[in-house]
Amino acid sequence: MNSITLKAHGKLNLYLDITGRRADGYHLLKSVMQSVSVYDTLIFERTEGEGTELVCADPYFPKDSSNLICKAAVRFFERAGVAPCGLRVTVEKRIPSMAGMAGGSADCAAALIALNELFDSPLGRDELLELGAGLGADVPFTMIGGTVLCEGIGEKLTALPPLENLWFAVVRPEVRISTPEAYRAFDSLGDIERKIYGSFEAAVISRDAAGIADGLFNALEAAVSEPEIDRAKARLIEGGALGAMMTGSGSAVFGVFSDRAAAERCIERMKDYAFAQVLEPAAEGIETTGVI
Repeated sequence: MNSITLKAHGKLNLYLDITGRRADGYHLLKSVMQSVSVYDTLIFERTEGEGTELVCADPYFPKDSSNLICKAAVRFFERAGVAPCGLRVTVEKRIPSMAGMAGGSADCAAALIALNELFDSPLGRDELLELGAGLGADVPFTMIGGTVLCEGIGEKLTALPPLENLWFAVVRPEVRISTPEAYRAFDSLGDIERKIYGSFEAAVISRDAAGIADGLFNALEAAVSEPEIDRAKARLIEGGALGAMMTGSGSAVFGVFSDRAAAERCIERMKDYAFAQVLEPAAEGIETTGVI
Protein backbone atom coordinates (compact mmCIF):
# COMPACT_ATOMS: atom_id res chain seq x y z
CA MET A 1 0.00 0.00 0.00
CA ASN A 2 1.44 3.37 -1.05
CA SER A 3 -1.50 5.71 -0.54
CA ILE A 4 -4.54 5.91 1.68
CA THR A 5 -7.40 8.43 1.80
CA LEU A 6 -9.45 9.09 4.93
CA LYS A 7 -12.25 11.28 6.19
CA ALA A 8 -11.60 12.79 9.63
CA HIS A 9 -14.80 13.96 11.32
CA GLY A 10 -15.13 16.96 13.59
CA LYS A 11 -16.84 16.89 16.98
CA LEU A 12 -19.06 18.83 19.34
CA ASN A 13 -18.86 18.77 23.13
CA LEU A 14 -22.41 18.26 24.38
CA TYR A 15 -21.28 18.21 28.00
CA LEU A 16 -17.89 19.43 29.22
CA ASP A 17 -16.85 19.64 32.86
CA ILE A 18 -13.37 20.11 34.30
CA THR A 19 -13.17 17.88 37.34
CA GLY A 20 -9.62 18.52 38.54
CA ARG A 21 -6.01 18.99 37.61
CA ARG A 22 -3.12 16.57 37.80
CA ALA A 23 0.25 17.39 39.33
CA ASP A 24 1.73 17.65 35.83
CA GLY A 25 -0.75 20.37 34.91
CA TYR A 26 -3.11 18.32 32.73
CA HIS A 27 -6.79 19.03 33.36
CA LEU A 28 -9.14 16.15 34.14
CA LEU A 29 -12.29 16.13 32.06
CA LYS A 30 -15.76 14.67 32.00
CA SER A 31 -17.10 15.28 28.53
CA VAL A 32 -19.64 13.80 26.16
CA MET A 33 -18.26 14.21 22.66
CA GLN A 34 -20.25 13.71 19.50
CA SER A 35 -18.81 13.14 16.02
CA VAL A 36 -20.56 15.25 13.40
CA SER A 37 -20.93 15.14 9.64
CA VAL A 38 -18.35 17.82 8.76
CA TYR A 39 -14.97 16.28 7.93
CA ASP A 40 -11.49 16.90 6.56
CA THR A 41 -10.25 14.71 3.70
CA LEU A 42 -6.63 13.58 3.99
CA ILE A 43 -4.52 11.70 1.42
CA PHE A 44 -1.35 10.07 2.81
CA GLU A 45 1.28 9.06 0.23
CA ARG A 46 4.63 7.38 0.75
CA THR A 47 7.42 9.25 -1.04
CA GLU A 48 11.17 8.97 -1.52
CA GLY A 49 13.48 10.42 1.13
CA GLU A 50 12.47 11.49 4.62
CA GLY A 51 10.25 14.03 6.31
CA THR A 52 6.59 14.95 6.08
CA GLU A 53 5.35 17.38 3.44
CA LEU A 54 2.01 19.00 4.15
CA VAL A 55 -0.14 20.34 1.31
CA CYS A 56 -3.21 22.42 2.16
CA ALA A 57 -4.88 25.52 0.71
CA ASP A 58 -6.15 26.76 4.10
CA PRO A 59 -4.00 29.76 5.16
CA TYR A 60 -4.54 28.95 8.84
CA PHE A 61 -3.24 25.40 8.44
CA PRO A 62 0.35 25.11 9.78
CA LYS A 63 2.66 23.33 7.36
CA ASP A 64 5.70 22.93 9.61
CA SER A 65 6.72 20.52 12.37
CA SER A 66 4.27 22.16 14.81
CA ASN A 67 1.39 20.47 12.99
CA LEU A 68 -0.03 17.49 14.88
CA ILE A 69 0.20 15.37 11.73
CA CYS A 70 4.00 15.76 11.79
CA LYS A 71 4.13 15.07 15.52
CA ALA A 72 1.98 11.97 15.04
CA ALA A 73 4.36 10.68 12.35
CA VAL A 74 7.40 11.09 14.61
CA ARG A 75 5.66 9.31 17.51
CA PHE A 76 4.40 6.53 15.26
CA PHE A 77 7.79 5.69 13.73
CA GLU A 78 9.42 5.72 17.19
CA ARG A 79 6.76 3.50 18.78
CA ALA A 80 6.38 1.09 15.86
CA GLY A 81 10.11 0.69 15.33
CA VAL A 82 9.65 1.46 11.65
CA ALA A 83 12.31 3.29 9.67
CA PRO A 84 10.91 6.76 8.82
CA CYS A 85 10.10 7.35 5.16
CA GLY A 86 9.04 10.30 3.12
CA LEU A 87 5.39 11.23 3.47
CA ARG A 88 3.18 13.65 1.57
CA VAL A 89 -0.12 14.55 3.22
CA THR A 90 -2.70 16.49 1.22
CA VAL A 91 -5.42 17.97 3.41
CA GLU A 92 -8.74 19.41 2.30
CA LYS A 93 -9.98 21.36 5.30
CA ARG A 94 -13.69 21.57 6.01
CA ILE A 95 -13.61 21.59 9.81
CA PRO A 96 -13.12 25.24 10.81
CA SER A 97 -9.89 26.06 12.63
CA MET A 98 -9.79 27.34 16.23
CA ALA A 99 -13.46 26.43 16.61
CA GLY A 100 -13.42 23.80 19.37
CA MET A 101 -14.43 21.16 16.82
CA ALA A 102 -11.23 19.06 16.98
CA GLY A 103 -10.01 19.84 13.47
CA GLY A 104 -6.35 19.43 14.42
CA SER A 105 -7.03 16.42 16.62
CA ALA A 106 -9.05 14.68 13.90
CA ASP A 107 -6.20 15.17 11.42
CA CYS A 108 -3.76 13.80 14.00
CA ALA A 109 -5.97 10.75 14.58
CA ALA A 110 -6.17 10.20 10.83
CA ALA A 111 -2.36 10.31 10.62
CA LEU A 112 -1.94 7.59 13.26
CA ILE A 113 -4.51 5.34 11.61
CA ALA A 114 -3.17 5.97 8.09
CA LEU A 115 0.45 5.29 9.04
CA ASN A 116 -0.51 2.11 10.83
CA GLU A 117 -2.31 0.94 7.68
CA LEU A 118 0.52 1.98 5.35
CA PHE A 119 3.02 -0.05 7.39
CA ASP A 120 0.99 -3.26 7.82
CA SER A 121 -0.54 -2.51 11.24
CA PRO A 122 2.42 -2.88 13.63
CA LEU A 123 0.43 -1.25 16.46
CA GLY A 124 -2.78 -2.47 18.04
CA ARG A 125 -5.83 -0.35 18.82
CA ASP A 126 -4.86 0.30 22.44
CA GLU A 127 -1.33 1.34 21.45
CA LEU A 128 -2.70 3.79 18.91
CA LEU A 129 -5.09 5.24 21.49
CA GLU A 130 -2.23 5.61 23.95
CA LEU A 131 -0.14 7.43 21.34
CA GLY A 132 -3.12 9.67 20.59
CA ALA A 133 -3.64 10.57 24.25
CA GLY A 134 -0.05 11.77 24.40
CA LEU A 135 -0.68 14.12 21.48
CA GLY A 136 -3.95 15.72 22.60
CA ALA A 137 -7.00 15.22 24.80
CA ASP A 138 -9.40 14.97 21.83
CA VAL A 139 -7.26 12.61 19.73
CA PRO A 140 -8.37 9.27 21.25
CA PHE A 141 -12.02 10.21 20.81
CA THR A 142 -11.56 11.34 17.21
CA MET A 143 -9.96 7.98 16.43
CA ILE A 144 -13.08 6.18 17.65
CA GLY A 145 -15.94 8.63 17.12
CA GLY A 146 -19.65 8.30 17.70
CA THR A 147 -21.24 9.34 20.99
CA VAL A 148 -18.71 8.87 23.80
CA LEU A 149 -18.14 9.85 27.42
CA CYS A 150 -14.49 10.92 27.67
CA GLU A 151 -12.81 11.13 31.08
CA GLY A 152 -9.36 11.52 32.59
CA ILE A 153 -7.22 13.49 30.13
CA GLY A 154 -9.29 12.11 27.28
CA GLU A 155 -7.99 8.55 27.39
CA LYS A 156 -10.91 6.93 29.25
CA LEU A 157 -13.64 6.29 26.68
CA THR A 158 -17.12 4.91 27.34
CA ALA A 159 -19.46 4.48 24.39
CA LEU A 160 -22.99 5.86 24.77
CA PRO A 161 -26.02 5.00 22.62
CA PRO A 162 -25.85 6.77 19.24
CA LEU A 163 -27.99 9.87 18.90
CA GLU A 164 -30.89 9.74 16.47
CA ASN A 165 -33.29 12.34 15.05
CA LEU A 166 -31.12 15.20 16.25
CA TRP A 167 -29.51 17.97 14.21
CA PHE A 168 -27.08 20.75 15.05
CA ALA A 169 -27.08 24.25 13.58
CA VAL A 170 -23.43 25.29 13.91
CA VAL A 171 -21.84 28.70 13.40
CA ARG A 172 -18.40 30.06 14.11
CA PRO A 173 -18.14 33.69 15.18
CA GLU A 174 -15.10 35.58 13.89
CA VAL A 175 -13.26 35.49 17.19
CA ARG A 176 -10.18 33.37 17.86
CA ILE A 177 -9.96 31.72 21.29
CA SER A 178 -6.75 30.07 22.47
CA THR A 179 -7.41 26.74 24.19
CA PRO A 180 -4.51 27.13 26.69
CA GLU A 181 -5.71 30.64 27.54
CA ALA A 182 -9.28 29.40 28.06
CA TYR A 183 -8.07 26.75 30.52
CA ARG A 184 -5.88 29.28 32.34
CA ALA A 185 -8.88 31.57 32.66
CA PHE A 186 -10.94 28.70 34.05
CA ASP A 187 -8.25 27.96 36.64
CA SER A 188 -8.57 31.52 37.95
CA LEU A 189 -12.31 31.17 38.54
CA GLY A 190 -13.90 30.15 41.81
CA ASP A 191 -16.77 27.69 42.03
CA ILE A 192 -19.16 27.73 39.07
CA GLU A 193 -22.71 26.48 38.73
CA ARG A 194 -22.79 23.07 37.08
CA LYS A 195 -25.49 20.92 35.54
CA ILE A 196 -25.92 17.37 36.79
CA TYR A 197 -24.22 14.88 34.49
CA GLY A 198 -26.49 11.97 35.43
CA SER A 199 -29.56 13.80 34.14
CA PHE A 200 -27.81 14.61 30.88
CA GLU A 201 -26.68 11.02 30.33
CA ALA A 202 -30.20 9.77 31.02
CA ALA A 203 -31.49 12.10 28.29
CA VAL A 204 -28.85 10.79 25.86
CA ILE A 205 -29.73 7.17 26.63
CA SER A 206 -33.46 7.81 26.17
CA ARG A 207 -32.79 9.98 23.08
CA ASP A 208 -34.77 12.83 24.67
CA ALA A 209 -33.95 15.85 22.49
CA ALA A 210 -35.46 18.37 24.90
CA GLY A 211 -33.62 16.77 27.83
CA ILE A 212 -30.33 16.81 25.93
CA ALA A 213 -30.81 20.48 25.05
CA ASP A 214 -31.70 21.34 28.64
CA GLY A 215 -28.65 19.48 29.97
CA LEU A 216 -26.04 21.09 27.68
CA PHE A 217 -23.09 22.26 29.77
CA ASN A 218 -19.64 23.67 29.09
CA ALA A 219 -17.50 24.73 32.04
CA LEU A 220 -15.28 26.80 29.75
CA GLU A 221 -18.16 29.14 28.85
CA ALA A 222 -17.77 30.74 32.27
CA ALA A 223 -14.11 31.44 31.50
CA VAL A 224 -14.53 32.69 27.94
CA SER A 225 -16.11 36.12 28.03
CA GLU A 226 -16.83 36.95 24.39
CA PRO A 227 -19.92 38.97 23.40
CA GLU A 228 -19.92 37.30 19.96
CA ILE A 229 -20.37 33.89 21.59
CA ASP A 230 -23.36 35.12 23.59
CA ARG A 231 -24.82 36.79 20.49
CA ALA A 232 -24.52 33.59 18.44
CA LYS A 233 -26.24 31.55 21.16
CA ALA A 234 -29.08 34.07 21.36
CA ARG A 235 -29.57 34.04 17.59
CA LEU A 236 -29.74 30.23 17.56
CA ILE A 237 -32.37 30.23 20.31
CA GLU A 238 -34.33 32.93 18.48
CA GLY A 239 -34.09 30.71 15.38
CA GLY A 240 -35.85 27.85 17.17
CA ALA A 241 -33.03 25.86 18.79
CA LEU A 242 -34.07 23.83 21.83
CA GLY A 243 -30.78 24.84 23.44
CA ALA A 244 -27.47 26.37 22.39
CA MET A 245 -23.88 26.21 23.64
CA MET A 246 -20.25 26.83 22.73
CA THR A 247 -18.27 23.69 21.92
CA GLY A 248 -14.89 23.05 23.55
CA SER A 249 -12.97 26.28 24.06
CA GLY A 250 -14.81 27.86 21.12
CA SER A 251 -15.43 29.74 19.09
CA ALA A 252 -18.01 27.52 17.33
CA VAL A 253 -21.51 27.59 18.81
CA PHE A 254 -24.26 25.07 18.09
CA GLY A 255 -28.00 24.84 18.53
CA VAL A 256 -29.89 21.57 19.05
CA PHE A 257 -32.89 20.75 16.86
CA SER A 258 -35.23 17.77 16.69
CA ASP A 259 -36.34 18.77 13.18
CA ARG A 260 -33.91 19.09 10.27
CA ALA A 261 -36.03 21.56 8.32
CA ALA A 262 -36.19 23.87 11.34
CA ALA A 263 -32.40 23.70 11.70
CA GLU A 264 -31.98 24.56 8.02
CA ARG A 265 -34.35 27.54 8.31
CA CYS A 266 -32.34 28.79 11.27
CA ILE A 267 -29.01 28.48 9.42
CA GLU A 268 -30.40 30.31 6.39
CA ARG A 269 -30.77 33.36 8.63
CA MET A 270 -27.18 33.06 9.86
CA LYS A 271 -25.25 33.01 6.58
CA ASP A 272 -23.32 36.11 7.67
CA TYR A 273 -21.03 33.72 9.56
CA ALA A 274 -18.09 32.31 7.57
CA PHE A 275 -19.06 28.84 8.82
CA ALA A 276 -22.79 28.16 9.14
CA GLN A 277 -23.97 24.61 8.55
CA VAL A 278 -26.52 22.04 9.67
CA LEU A 279 -24.66 18.98 10.91
CA GLU A 280 -25.90 15.60 12.02
CA PRO A 281 -24.37 12.97 14.32
CA ALA A 282 -21.75 10.71 12.73
CA ALA A 283 -21.15 7.14 13.83
CA GLU A 284 -17.38 7.15 13.21
CA GLY A 285 -14.45 9.44 13.80
CA ILE A 286 -12.25 8.24 10.94
CA GLU A 287 -13.40 6.60 7.69
CA THR A 288 -11.12 5.02 5.11
CA THR A 289 -12.37 5.88 1.63
CA GLY A 290 -9.59 4.64 -0.65
CA VAL A 291 -6.29 2.76 -0.81
CA ILE A 292 -3.73 2.30 -3.56
